[in-house]
Amino acid sequence: MSTVITFEDFNPGAVMGESVEVFDEKLAQRWQKIFGDQPADGANDAAEGASLAVVMMMRAYLKVVAPRPPGNVHARQRFSLESTPRQGEAIRTVIACVEKEFKRERRYVELQAWGTGEGGRPIFTGRMTLIWAA
Repeated sequence: MSTVITFEDFNPGAVMGESVEVFDEKLAQRWQKIFGDQPADGANDAAEGASLAVVMMMRAYLKVVAPRPPGNVHARQRFSLESTPRQGEAIRTVIACVEKEFKRERRYVELQAWGTGEGGRPIFTGRMTLIWAA
């Protein structure tokens, strides 16, 4: 098992890693099991693709920034969708540390995520602010 990532391990400007996930039929079916599989239910359209892009970003964060210490707080998140992923498309998500600071006796970490599809097609960007526990 790896050593838990601490505040000192974050290097602003440095890429922490990447993850690739395919928007496949299995992922779509899991989503549709929750929200329905008819266009009238909001599935099988742009809303489904956009929602799954957020899921892919968070899965990449959980995979790349690990192991995390218990007690972190996900304080804020911003997400910008450039285009929706296509079913069958592999989405590559890169996670980087943008900034870290110690304020009000807490450790704040700002992470950036970039998701790209086939041929480097931009899918999303996301930014997460975390209060890091260790």
